[in-house]
Amino acid sequence: MPEHDTQPTADEREAQLAAREAALAAREAELAEREAEAAQASAPRKGSLLNNGDPHFKNEKEKIYDHFPLSVHQMDILIGVLVALIVIFVFLGVNQISFFGLF
Repeated sequence: MPEHDTQPTADEREAQLAAREAALAAREAELAEREAEAAQASAPRKGSLLNNGDPHFKNEKEKIYDHFPLSVHQMDILIGVLVALIVIFVFLGVNQISFFGLF
């Protein structure tokens, strides 16, 4: 009985590897081209009233957040709690309900 060799030879494996490398290089080139187009499209064409294209520009919210050693999520939670307290006290004041016996 003749033996069937199902394993590819070294030359065939080299050819397959070269084809895969060529396909990968083509995909990487296409990806780099897409990223360059996306970066070019997302780049601000013109600055806003305050932002004249400075790469280190920060809006007012970012400047405020930089003063406190909290993450943005923690700061948002804190702001939400303070707004809720303001709403509660305004509601209690409008309905003339005593503020915990203090007033």
